[in-house]
Amino acid sequence: MIEVVAAVIEYGGNLLVFQRGPAKYDYISNKFEFPGGKIEDGEDQRAALSRELKEELFLDADIKKFITT
Repeated sequence: MIEVVAAVIEYGGNLLVFQRGPAKYDYISNKFEFPGGKIEDGEDQRAALSRELKEELFLDADIKKFITT
């Protein structure tokens, strides 16, 4: 099982999503997604999300609350 995290970022009444580029599998090519990624060994959800946002968006995020699993 692979556990992942994603951020729902709201700014000015809009939600931030990203469009993936072409991929190996058609079902994910050019689809939209929230930023995030896999949780690494030894990380909790908050630490993983913080790391992913920094790696992907160069963003130091203030993670507010957990939404859902």
